[in-house]
Amino acid sequence: MRREVVSPPPKAARLPWKGKKPFYGWIIVSAGVVTQFFQGIANQGFATYLPALQQEFGWSRAALAAPRSVTQVENSVLGPIEGYLVDRIGPRWMATIGVSIMGLGLILFGLTNSMFMYYVANIVIALGTGFQGLLVMSVAVNNWFRRKRTIAQAVMLLGFSMAGLVGVPALIFLQNLSGWQMSAVWSGVFIWVTGLPCTMLLRTKPEPYGLLPDGASPVETMEGVISSKHGAAEYDFGLREAVRTRAFWMLAVGWAIGNLGMGAGQTHLYLHLEQGAAGLTHTMAGYVWSAASLANIPARLVGGFLGDRFPKNILLGIATMLMAVSTYVLAIASSEEMAFAYAILYGLGWGMRTPIMNALQADYFGRKSLGKIVGWLQSLSLPITISAPILIGYMADVQGTYRWAFTITALVSIPGAVLILLATRPKPRAATQQ
Repeated sequence: MRREVVSPPPKAARLPWKGKKPFYGWIIVSAGVVTQFFQGIANQGFATYLPALQQEFGWSRAALAAPRSVTQVENSVLGPIEGYLVDRIGPRWMATIGVSIMGLGLILFGLTNSMFMYYVANIVIALGTGFQGLLVMSVAVNNWFRRKRTIAQAVMLLGFSMAGLVGVPALIFLQNLSGWQMSAVWSGVFIWVTGLPCTMLLRTKPEPYGLLPDGASPVETMEGVISSKHGAAEYDFGLREAVRTRAFWMLAVGWAIGNLGMGAGQTHLYLHLEQGAAGLTHTMAGYVWSAASLANIPARLVGGFLGDRFPKNILLGIATMLMAVSTYVLAIASSEEMAFAYAILYGLGWGMRTPIMNALQADYFGRKSLGKIVGWLQSLSLPITISAPILIGYMADVQGTYRWAFTITALVSIPGAVLILLATRPKPRAATQQ
């Protein structure tokens, strides 16, 4: 009688973290906290340099804001490419390349001595932030979590909040101590030294390592415990299938319009608060942004908690509306009290919206092609993200104030919130044709 030889099951790959607890998904989240801190240094710290650059080179507000629009073009064009690459080669190598390029860009920024160099440095920084940025890390976290997806996104995004609370004041301190050039150079070195070890901990999905999303057991999976809340089990849309849904386009347009208040604040905040009716000092303007970041932290956690329990599109629409209101408060701010009122409102809305949006994308479109889908969602906001910072700066140059520019921005953001509120979860085509 011939005996069958049963081959042993394939051995799961090893993870750098050998312990069974915590679940390795939280190691992914921790690495994301670090990379998001770097994102915050680059994005939120950008505005802190503008008054010094204007004083040294005499450039207009529109010229100072233009690199932000140029880098938005770069991010929008590269978004689908980044989405394809993160699905193809995974977040570890994407983030490692991004941290390396981002550090180089900040060092080049510190060597700026002309408008041309100013643009080149910002383009390099944007390339680095794209490769290790929110798209890459949100896809990685979504792959490792499902039931706890929104709270995991919220914890990961605390790094961005901590950059505003700790990183931006530290940046201003360095600028006052050693000048804006050296503060940029030291920021680049800091990102290299701390970021590269963290990116090597990233992994794409739990399944190759014998794990499941959320650390769930196979028994829980069979019982449907990891099925998504508020609907059927998660369905993986392909890119072509996703772009045929109404939800895809409502989210794309709503997100682009709703981002206007965020772009206006992060680019022009210091110029407005220091040169406008509020008349704040550079340090006090930094405190205003720190207050926004401080309000952001509990809002992220609350948003993460609520987002795993209630419909995400409703929560996201409310958060976007809150940001529109904060932008109007900024427009009419004429005192420290009003500036801090803006900061608190903005921090609450900003804190809730990003983790909920990141988790909503995976809930609506699944994990398989999420990078490509998110990349295209971001790229479709291209016309608005290109023009908004320059137009706001141009209006301020012409009128001598940001008041009307920010007021219009707040009003335009409201339809974006409405579109997001109406963007319900799409159904697979097979289900709709039955």
